[in-house]
Amino acid sequence: MKKSILFLIMVMISTTSVFAQKTAKVEFSETVFNFGNIAEADGDATCKFVFKNTGKVPLIITRASASCGCTKPEYPEAPIAPGKTGEIRVTYHAKGRPGAFQKNVYIYTNANPEKYTLLIKGTVIPESKKK
Repeated sequence: MKKSILFLIMVMISTTSVFAQKTAKVEFSETVFNFGNIAEADGDATCKFVFKNTGKVPLIITRASASCGCTKPEYPEAPIAPGKTGEIRVTYHAKGRPGAFQKNVYIYTNANPEKYTLLIKGTVIPESKKK
């Protein structure tokens, strides 16, 4: 009887670990984007972060947020199939924000880990003022 219970427990543990591995997994080609110098007069600056779902199930991005209202992330709403790629577009609103900047963008998914952090940085060159 004890052997039967022990065998049953071992089967349950091994089955659970097999099922636990079937998750989405995200691999970003880059997690930092440096805009360099941006002319304030040009207004918005946009970059993209390319990623791949290297997991076994479709990747779902549930939301994206930024550390500041001056930064706007956009992400695909449709699930990303295993082996497929997608992109996160990030726009920085440079107008009225001269100087160096560094902003975080947070991506929330059904993957493991659930949260990913991307970083944008650069320097906004102020508009020259006419006298």
